[in-house]
Amino acid sequence: MRPDRGRRAASGRGTLTARISARLTVESTERIIALVVGADQEDDAAPGEGEDGPPVLGKIKEAPGNVSLETMLTEIDKLLAVRAVGLPADLFADVAPKVVAGWRARAAVESPSHLRTHPLPLRVTLLHEREREITDTLVELLISTVHRIGARAEKKVTEQLVNAFKKVSGKENILFKLAEASIGEPEGTVREVVYPAVSGGEQTLRELVHEFKTRGPVYRRTVQTTLKASYTNHYRRGLIKLLDVLEFRSSNHTHRPVIEALALVARYAAAGNTTYYPLGETLPVHKAMGGDWAEVVHRTDKRGRRRVVRMVYEVVAFQALRDQLKCKEIWVVGADKWRNPDEDLPQDFAERREENYRELRKPLNAAVFVDELREQMTTELTLLNDRMPKLSWLDIAERKSGAIRLTPAEAQPEPKNLRRIKGEVQRRWGIVPLIDMLKEAVLRTGCLDAVTSVSGGGSLSAEVLAERLLLVI
Repeated sequence: MRPDRGRRAASGRGTLTARISARLTVESTERIIALVVGADQEDDAAPGEGEDGPPVLGKIKEAPGNVSLETMLTEIDKLLAVRAVGLPADLFADVAPKVVAGWRARAAVESPSHLRTHPLPLRVTLLHEREREITDTLVELLISTVHRIGARAEKKVTEQLVNAFKKVSGKENILFKLAEASIGEPEGTVREVVYPAVSGGEQTLRELVHEFKTRGPVYRRTVQTTLKASYTNHYRRGLIKLLDVLEFRSSNHTHRPVIEALALVARYAAAGNTTYYPLGETLPVHKAMGGDWAEVVHRTDKRGRRRVVRMVYEVVAFQALRDQLKCKEIWVVGADKWRNPDEDLPQDFAERREENYRELRKPLNAAVFVDELREQMTTELTLLNDRMPKLSWLDIAERKSGAIRLTPAEAQPEPKNLRRIKGEVQRRWGIVPLIDMLKEAVLRTGCLDAVTSVSGGGSLSAEVLAERLLLVI
């Protein structure tokens, strides 16, 4: 690169960093500096000194754990820690996403001591991007948690009922025999006329009734009751806390009742063991409250008044929220993946509609697009349906272990080049394992000295880090 071009690039970077720094308040700047300095001091402290656990900056860098209430609460604390810095939302509005991504990747692996030597915008990038990433994580945890509550409730109820469930065969024949016996002796008693008409008598009829109950509306109500208990006793604390840290919005007025329902849930979150919402309270009604849930959400109190059960209403509100988040009818302020869908397109997309659709290779007419997609799906599904029965390595049949069984594929012949590489390695080094050669190379070159922990904590000793990296390799 020519010297004058390098000077212009450096000048451009300096102007950009100065512009970003000017958008920060004095308080935000002081908090950022204190955050990095504090992490640097804790990182340099001797083992056992200071508070337990990693510093705040290390916690912010940490990846989320598995789907659980504990993970949700941890991520909420991380988000509040980042927000406490007070970064403006439009801090990097005029910076190219690739530049921001590069700064963020660089800051993520820097130790606090190295991060402290960089310009302020580079340090800010990590916090700014982590705020969006943590927000996305919390939305995904909400979706997964609500799904888990429902899935576990159905599994628990199914396990309880499957042992008592016994499928009764020949229901049409039983119905015919019952009708014939009843018409033949209309004046007779059930025990004398109906029971003898069925093979198995009274027991068969009891099993038939039980089968209907376990497969009918009673089953759904049992699942809903179990779901409500699981939510109330365990997950409610985390989900309610999410309503305090995440701001949900919708550009479609059709889904406003769900947003209003969440506001109602948050307002009565600390109402104690109140069973019903107050009679004078306005309760937003959305479509998720209908169907099977209608009988569970509403209950008649001791005075005969139709009331809304608070805990059930909360469960239904979170389930409706999950469904609308997945299709982006509801979005989250400050998120990236779950942001306002209007931000997914360029601002001038409508003005340059024809050009943009031409670049996407899509028709302007929605009906044409749907027809093409339907034709493609029909063709592919028909092809799949015709080919599957003829596949020699696929067997589909009713079995306890699973309906689909795949025959193990035959081993492919070894590539010639791979055989040549193996031969050359064996010629040069004989039977010495390659992991030993890699270990010697690491010990002699000291290349792992340049490896930095992603979290910036540096809590592993050099020997342990080297061993783990070699095992991974």
